[in-house]
Amino acid sequence: MTRFTGQKRRDFIKSLVGASVAGSLGTLGQLALIREAVAASPAFSDYKALVCLFMHGGNDTFNMIIPTGGAANTGYTDYASIRGNLAISNTDLGLGTLSSTNTDLDNGILGTGSNNPYYVNGSLESAYLKGLYNLSSSKGIDLGINGVMPELAQLITRNKASVIANVGNLVAPVTRAEILNKTANLPLFLFAHNHQQRALKTGQGNNLSTTGWAGRIADNWIGVNNNSTLGLNIAYAGNDRLLEGETTTPLVLSPGNPPGFSQMKINTSASNDDRRALFKALAGKQNTSVSGNVTFDSRNTFSTTDPFRSMYASKLDKSITSFDLLTTAWDANPISYTATGSYGEALFDIPTAGDLGFNTKINGGLIKQFESVAKMIDLGARDAFSTGSYNRQIFTVSINGFDTHAAQAGKHPLLLRELSLALWKFQTALEELGHANKVTTFTMSDFGRTVSNNGDGTDHAWGAHHIVLGGDGARTTGNLNGGQLHGTLPDITLGGNDDYSSKGRIIPTTSQDQVNASICDWFGVDSALMPLIFPNLVNFQSGADLQSAYLNNLFSS
Repeated sequence: MTRFTGQKRRDFIKSLVGASVAGSLGTLGQLALIREAVAASPAFSDYKALVCLFMHGGNDTFNMIIPTGGAANTGYTDYASIRGNLAISNTDLGLGTLSSTNTDLDNGILGTGSNNPYYVNGSLESAYLKGLYNLSSSKGIDLGINGVMPELAQLITRNKASVIANVGNLVAPVTRAEILNKTANLPLFLFAHNHQQRALKTGQGNNLSTTGWAGRIADNWIGVNNNSTLGLNIAYAGNDRLLEGETTTPLVLSPGNPPGFSQMKINTSASNDDRRALFKALAGKQNTSVSGNVTFDSRNTFSTTDPFRSMYASKLDKSITSFDLLTTAWDANPISYTATGSYGEALFDIPTAGDLGFNTKINGGLIKQFESVAKMIDLGARDAFSTGSYNRQIFTVSINGFDTHAAQAGKHPLLLRELSLALWKFQTALEELGHANKVTTFTMSDFGRTVSNNGDGTDHAWGAHHIVLGGDGARTTGNLNGGQLHGTLPDITLGGNDDYSSKGRIIPTTSQDQVNASICDWFGVDSALMPLIFPNLVNFQSGADLQSAYLNNLFSS
């Protein structure tokens, strides 16, 4: 992975006082003050967590969140005529049906099998296209949620989630006219999966080789969580560039019990203790086994002046120390949820295909990732790691398979069903644990997909709708202002004002950086640090200060 060199760091700082940023930051003296301000680790007295859910492949959000209004160019009629055989029916499946006898979602019992509101003879394709949950009467929003996502619809109606319309990777605001006359400042390698994933994670659409934006937060918050070896960033979806910093790296975990080194688990046997003492010695640490059979002191403990060997030894020691800390806290704090899932199953169990009313089952991997994140949040919020001050965590989770060029009606419903269930289960767990107001979850994806279809699916595009989840629904000051539509619904006309070309590749009107910066502001990222985290944010200012680029009212004030 490419790292910042000293020269690259200098180039990066210089870029902050370039033509596009100079008006915001002013003199080099001001820049010095900014660097001084971001050098110190902030002192937090509360606990907060961010959870990034990445949908790999480019989610077709126009079939997840469907226009229902009658307005020209943004309403259902235009959507249906363009979508053709992949259009979701504008039939309201009615959230009210979920409150009838034996189908009370709030009590954890959604009708199984044929009692699912979207059920059509067990067919994925028919369930996918059957209808939606219209948000116009309950929230005044001319949108509907796909019928296979009743949990997401309820999260929105209960003010625990909001929709952000037409979000995408942007360097600066872009118009169709600028694209046509080739003056637009576009992200690098637009419409390419790997490049757009990387750009979203670096927080800089015109720089694919830099560190992740959450990694840069960790770099500038050295000492946060009272210098815990667990650090700030934790990945449950494999090593993630989003969390990689210049001087910090994420803790990478798999769902379930924490990992450990074979036959070296802490406090399990004398032979394990002997192995641990030897391992510690190889890492340059003085250590004595509990059994007393093996002892290493400064005369016979590995040491080196080679910086690479020293770094490797340090990583070895940090790994076993982190695993010890995790395992001790994890095992000592079991969780038994009283709440259940949508079908009355244990909260984080994966419903069967029969319960779902489908002819096949969902993968369930996202649900298990969220289960582990919920427990890690509980441990962090209660400082079960005994740091004395554990205040901030950033997590990544992911779900794959959204590159639906073909067979979309058979693939997409399984993905949307799991997404809806996973968000509901996670939110329900946080509420039971008492942490709902401490956590904000947000979605990202490579890009959206074309409004037009190719006969069997949809192709790579740009703008997409996204979800922000959190809070307890009360919308109290400082918490998510849920149940809202943020951003602007696009003109979906082929070749229209918001089309990149003629296929319905919608030009975003809200930058992902604006969404992420607004969430980071809630998280506690100081405005002085924000230009380092999202260098292009200045391009979206509407007023004199950088905060004017944030989304208004995403959180209650």
